[in-house]
Amino acid sequence: MEALTPSLEDYLEAIWTISLREKVARVKDIAKCLAVTTPSVVSALNVLLEKNLIKHESYGYIELTDQGALKAKEVDEHHKLLFTLLNEIFGINAGIASKDACKIEHHLSKETVKRIEQFIQFLQEHQEEKTFFTSRFKGFVEKGEEDMGDKKESKADFTLRDLKPGEKGKVVKIKGKGNLKKRLLDMGIVPGTEIQLEKVAPLGDPIDILIKGYHLSLRKDEAKDILITRS
Repeated sequence: MEALTPSLEDYLEAIWTISLREKVARVKDIAKCLAVTTPSVVSALNVLLEKNLIKHESYGYIELTDQGALKAKEVDEHHKLLFTLLNEIFGINAGIASKDACKIEHHLSKETVKRIEQFIQFLQEHQEEKTFFTSRFKGFVEKGEEDMGDKKESKADFTLRDLKPGEKGKVVKIKGKGNLKKRLLDMGIVPGTEIQLEKVAPLGDPIDILIKGYHLSLRKDEAKDILITRS
């Protein structure tokens, strides 16, 4: 297919979106959707008509051809991918994320689209990692700094071992590495999660905790690797 300008791609996407919602698209609907004048819409439709991407009936309805629908769907999918990345993962305001997605969606290579798809799919299939990433990133954005591993000390006040039975704290960081860290994350102990110490065995091991409504037992060596702030 011959390359289209970003503007023409916007028109195809608008027709696609309106058609899904209203069954048919009209010139006035497209003008309202894109905030442009009627003459601008008519001019763009003539170009799309010449390229066999739309059908424009005499009574005013505009329909996408199979080729036009294919291209419009592609642009729309790029927009949704970018919106998810910007809004759900980066935490950008929905209105800004949508506008920026509109600007970026026309300039993506297939390789970049594929990698964004894979990244979003990975986070959707690994919700604990998604929570871990987004909560740390949100903290970085809000505070202007964030502990990104071993580069600097966490701002946590205590470890889980410092809590007394009945006391609560919020997880800031998991210090452990490898299988230990993975085990704790798999148990739902991720940054931003509230945790309560229920009881401690007579010899200090194990430690019973309450997290997300579940009771779990941890060894004291595991508890010392969970950095928290008191609630």
